[in-house]
Parts: sequence; C-alpha cells; structure tokens
Amino acid sequence: MGVSKEALGLLGLARVSGADFSRVITIGRQRLDVEMPFVEQFFRDRGRGDLATQLAGTPGDGYCESLLKIAFGAGVIQSIDASDYEHADIIHDMNTPITIPERYSLVADFGTIEHVFNVPVALDNVAMLARPGAFILHMLPSNNFVGHGFYQFSPELFFQVYAAERGFDGTRVFVAPGGTPDLWYEVRSPKELGRRVDITSRDQLHVMVLTRKIGESVSLTQRPVQQSDYVETWNKGASKAKVKRLRSGFERHVRDAFSGVRQQRKVDRKDLRRSRGDLVPRPLRNLVPNF
Repeated sequence: MGVSKEALGLLGLARVSGADFSRVITIGRQRLDVEMPFVEQFFRDRGRGDLATQLAGTPGDGYCESLLKIAFGAGVIQSIDASDYEHADIIHDMNTPITIPERYSLVADFGTIEHVFNVPVALDNVAMLARPGAFILHMLPSNNFVGHGFYQFSPELFFQVYAAERGFDGTRVFVAPGGTPDLWYEVRSPKELGRRVDITSRDQLHVMVLTRKIGESVSLTQRPVQQSDYVETWNKGASKAKVKRLRSGFERHVRDAFSGVRQQRKVDRKDLRRSRGDLVPRPLRNLVPNF
C-alpha cells in the first residue's frame, strides 16, 4: 500500500477538485511507491518546478508524509493500521467499528481495504473518519490482482456506497491500467445507464474513486447496497423469470463446440480499449492540467 503513479494523480485530482488537505488520514501508513524523478516531472509538467526542486532536496524516509506536506500543503497527517509495524499513529483493526472522535478533511486509502476481510465495516470506518465536506480517495485492485489481497473491486460498488442518498456527492470512478498510468477511463454509473458496465483488461487494473461526504453517511452494516441492475429488474413489476427449456443433447453438443469462440468474443466486447459509451478515456494531463 502506498502512493503510486496512479495515486499521485488521484491526489492531484482531489487538489484541483477543491479538497482540503488540512487534516489528512491514510488507511494504512502509505509508502512512497513511485520514483522521485517521476514525482518531480509530474509537478514540472503542471507549472510547479518549485515543488519539484523542493521535493528533490528533501531527504526521504520511504513514506508519503513529506510529499503531502510539501506538495499538497497538508497540515496534520495521521495513519491508521492494525499493527504498529510501520509506526502508524492510530492502531485499530479496520475489521471492527472505529470509535475515535477525530474527524478529517481528507481520507486516503491507497491499497489497504482489499486486505481487510470485513469490507462493509472498513468502508463504514472510512466514512466515519471523514467530516462533512471531506474528500475520500480510494485506489484499489480491480482486475488481474488475484492473490494480492482478499478482494478485487467493481466500480459499481463505489457508485452505490457513495451515492447521494447515502450522504455523498460528486462521486467519480475511474479505472486505470497499470501499463498506462497517464490514461484513465472514467466509468459511467451503471444505475444511470440502466445496465452493467462489464470490463475486461489485459493489464492489471486499479479502480480509482473520488467522492465528497456532504452529510451523515448511512451505515453499510445497517443498510447494505444492492447491485443496480438487479434492483431495476426487481422493481419493474414484470412477471417472474421464465423457466428455460432443457436443450437436447445435440443442441448442447453444438453449443459446447462453439463455447470457446463465444467466450472470446464476449471478453473482447468488454475490453477496456474498445470504443464504448460506458467508459470515457481521460488523459491525466486533462484531469489535472495544473497545480
């Protein structure tokens, strides 16, 4: 878990979106997982050579606090983790509800929640740590990370968790291929589209989330979310699904013979790189043009 090239871009997007960095908490102590020349070039490209110079002259300890203070003007920076192994400020297992009174202006989770078994409680904790008006950022595995953590995440989860009726506003969800950190794809809301947004990719894929808490959030453990296309089907009031007739042996044989071709076509239709209406390419230079 740490600030990667993608996470640096997400922090930049939060900055240009009006995020307040006065009180920051990271879920897990976040390492600086990007080479300093890349960080320096990121700021030079956005007209902030002064920040690049200052960062280059700052001794690093491998963690992100110096970056947040120097480049983003962060005031208080704290971290929360289940262990004191990396010297986190707050020791708490995110599997269990958090009770600390502190609230923060920005909550950043750059690769931690996938390692927590009890995801609904962990997401409730993230929302609890955010004060009204705070930004919440996630960078989490979405595809081709099997074995990295307990979970890989669908973009739809965050559209549902951070919906307006649950106390959030301005939720944006992107997927970012590992091979092209300067090109993200903004995901359109499946609920607004009225259908799923199925995505396949050849690269490892991160899901990137930016949202703003505007009121008291609704607990996921008390009111779980549902996948929107199922809710739409249930609410249509149409007759129940019909029972499919059994195929004959010959029909099954023909179907099985072409199953590989059909599956490949299905995967290709959902490929991230295809031109499609539910994913909008977003070059990072356009999302974060200046700083």
